[in-house]
Amino acid sequence: MASTSTIMEETASALHSSGSTDVECHACVGMKRKAEQTCVECEESYCEHHLDMHNSLHVGKRHRLVEPNALLQGNICPDHGKMLFLYCRTDQLCICHLCITDKHRGHDVIPMKVEVANKQIKLGQLHKGTVDIIEAKQKDVQELRQAIEIFKASANKALEKNEKSFAELIQSMKNSQSKVAELIQGQTESAVKQAEGFIKILQLEITNMRTSGANLQHQELLSQTNNDVRFLESAVSMPLLTEYKRPYVFLVRPYNTFERDSMAVDELVEKLNKTSKLSLVTISRKVKNTRILTSPPPQTREKFLQYASKLTFNTNSAHEHLVLRNENREVKASHQLQIYSEHTQRFDCRAQILCNEGLRGSPKYWEVEIGGGTWVCIAVSYQGIRRKGKHRVLFGRNDQSWGLRCQHGHLEFWHDNKKTFSKCLSHGSKIGVYLDYRAGILAFYNVSNNMSLIYKHQTVFKEPVYPGFGLAGNGSYVRFCDPVKNETKTSLSSFSSL
Repeated sequence: MASTSTIMEETASALHSSGSTDVECHACVGMKRKAEQTCVECEESYCEHHLDMHNSLHVGKRHRLVEPNALLQGNICPDHGKMLFLYCRTDQLCICHLCITDKHRGHDVIPMKVEVANKQIKLGQLHKGTVDIIEAKQKDVQELRQAIEIFKASANKALEKNEKSFAELIQSMKNSQSKVAELIQGQTESAVKQAEGFIKILQLEITNMRTSGANLQHQELLSQTNNDVRFLESAVSMPLLTEYKRPYVFLVRPYNTFERDSMAVDELVEKLNKTSKLSLVTISRKVKNTRILTSPPPQTREKFLQYASKLTFNTNSAHEHLVLRNENREVKASHQLQIYSEHTQRFDCRAQILCNEGLRGSPKYWEVEIGGGTWVCIAVSYQGIRRKGKHRVLFGRNDQSWGLRCQHGHLEFWHDNKKTFSKCLSHGSKIGVYLDYRAGILAFYNVSNNMSLIYKHQTVFKEPVYPGFGLAGNGSYVRFCDPVKNETKTSLSSFSSL
């Protein structure tokens, strides 16, 4: 495969030779002199002497003169013998003015120079996009290599600790020791092989895109010559350039190391023989979940629905200004106080509520419809979040919770009292929430706008998280959607009297 520099050198050589040949005067008899100008209408080139005669003969007539070109014949319409000054977008061909009333009647026709300019702009955009994607893939290659080294080092460290811990066990535990070592080594080989496979794919794609980029540069150089026909013929088919999206997600610590495995081994040593079988099952599960790469979030709503989870509000956590309806699947803020019994889990100063379900393990997905009032916060929180008083109790304003605040189309994401994201939502009141606990991913999607990503947050969850909601302003509401069934618009008229 030719290198980029070789292709560019060949291109430059070809362009230089195409414009260096002298054009002879068509009117000279015998010894031909060098032509100074070419008449487009006459389709002939003239030396200085015959050019004066031509101009005198055609006084008052608009004959266009251009630099003499040995390749002029290639710019002549084969059907009408006229210069090719126009471009038919319908047929993607260079044509003359007579072709408009002939084969190209009613077609989309523009001046050739306009199409050349358009193609040059598109070439520039394609070339820049190619360079950007190459740089992104090169960065991924570097990060993957670093991740592999960290992963291998962690695996080696885990193996060493595994050997030391199991050496303290009695003979009956040796089989378990071999099993753990086999799991770690197998998972390391599998994960490293997967990551190295991605490196090979990315390097091959980078090589192919460099070749494609060189071809685009070739066309750019060609577009700068006077040979517009040749350029447009070569530019009829341009490659499609799609946005580069990383086909995987890097796991963050401790999920891309074997630290959790080592902790489980210590636990196994403490419990000894009577708990060895149960601990071995735990170790096996944790080792298998230790990876360098994992699959990215789903791309379509149908795939998100595979992780759909049914959630219900925890009445014991509801603030007294929150009204629950529809089997605890709807909540609305109201000025009227509700009669709730005293409970340690209840929010007493903030209009907030948590769900009953603690989430961890495999990915989870749920959808809510929001509206009304001043703002609504869609959050996940640890169970131990502070419930009493006003100081940093709001979802997202402490290190115990993560929250997306939605206020009349303006969105903000908060965690540990820091705002890390802000944008405006063009339309839609239905929000989808995707949680990949193991990968540490919390993502929000605009369901009303074809599952467009609103914001994705990467973190490390240390304990189960509970979906929660904060509501501000009379009339603000949250309704859990049933994403499995075809939903019909549920009327909220039952809240109208509040």
